[in-house]
Amino acid sequence: MSNLPTEDATFNLEQILLTMHPLTQWLIRSGVGYNDFTAALKPLFYLQALDELDRIDQKSTVSAISLLSGLHRKDVSALKNTDITHSGIQPEALSVSSRVIGAWLADAWPQCLSMNKNHPQSFDALVKTVSLDVHSKSVLNELIRLGLVLVENDCVILQKNGYYPSQQQQEIRQLLSQNVYSHLMAGMHNLFNENQTSQLEEAIRAEELTSESVQILQQKAVDLWEQYSQELLELASKRCTLDKGKSEANQTFCLGIYQNDK
Repeated sequence: MSNLPTEDATFNLEQILLTMHPLTQWLIRSGVGYNDFTAALKPLFYLQALDELDRIDQKSTVSAISLLSGLHRKDVSALKNTDITHSGIQPEALSVSSRVIGAWLADAWPQCLSMNKNHPQSFDALVKTVSLDVHSKSVLNELIRLGLVLVENDCVILQKNGYYPSQQQQEIRQLLSQNVYSHLMAGMHNLFNENQTSQLEEAIRAEELTSESVQILQQKAVDLWEQYSQELLELASKRCTLDKGKSEANQTFCLGIYQNDK
């Protein structure tokens, strides 16, 4: 039996894991752990398996979905009984730290909780209402790292401004995810739709440069982007005006640019 499919799968997994390094950093710094992430991925793998079975014109049985997605048959059966779509997927799991904050707010615990475990309204008591499997000190350290609590005078103080991120910060993260999504979709289109017109997905990479050369290239890139982005924006504005109200005006155009020195 040929082992080429296995080698191909291994190669592609290696390439995908490269993109996961910065995404994993984003998750960790945001307080999202492995269990939270994998739980949220289950419906994504389920839906992609459905799409692939539809593409190759095969029945979407529990066995077929499980084989393609790698999900346990029990998970597939549970997902089959839910009404989920690609646009409607929500994370299923919350970390212990997130659930502690949720309980803190939902159950109206005081904003300041005692560090004394014998106190009826202690931080330790709050954690135990959520989980008996995690040490309260570990949860406290995680919440401090995330900027959600402060410890002052033997008191754990909830920082509500830290729990509710600013709208600007949320918009920045949302814009980043949209840009990364568009970039990947362009590349995926080119990989798997060989008979269709390729989408623009290219990069200029120069190595073995001095810091001076990098700075010169950075400035040139900014100058060029300002020049042609303004021209493209003006054209896009004109086309939006022309297409406004047309029933077939349901398409989106996205062109992005990035620069990285590492």
